[in-house]
Amino acid sequence: MTEGPDFERIFAALPGAYAVFDLHWNYVAATDMLLKTVNRSREEVIGKNQFEAFPDNPDDPDAKGNATMLAGFQRVLDERVGHSLPPTRYDVADENGVFQERWWRPVNEPVFGSDGEIRYIIHGIVDATAEVKGS
Repeated sequence: MTEGPDFERIFAALPGAYAVFDLHWNYVAATDMLLKTVNRSREEVIGKNQFEAFPDNPDDPDAKGNATMLAGFQRVLDERVGHSLPPTRYDVADENGVFQERWWRPVNEPVFGSDGEIRYIIHGIVDATAEVKGS
């Protein structure tokens, strides 16, 4: 008997920064590239809520990363289609807990169950920090 494809390993190895969220915004899966891009381990994100794993920068009173991401997720649920967002600021804490200014080009895509209902959201990011900051 042959073993079927190991989709968890295949997804983790995809050459892009992607995560899969359940409808409570908890991480279900993340690619190796996403983890490297945001400087986190799989253990630090899988099973965690997006907004707890990556809080807004507390030193930036204008931080809107969480609100923008939540609005993007809600748009997928409301419209039942994927979409891309313009460059969006969402600072990420480094290994010392110091927030670094980061800009992303996010994409969101629904994953439908056999019943036609959305079960998951695939979220992808491209780091646009250098492009936005002109460095």
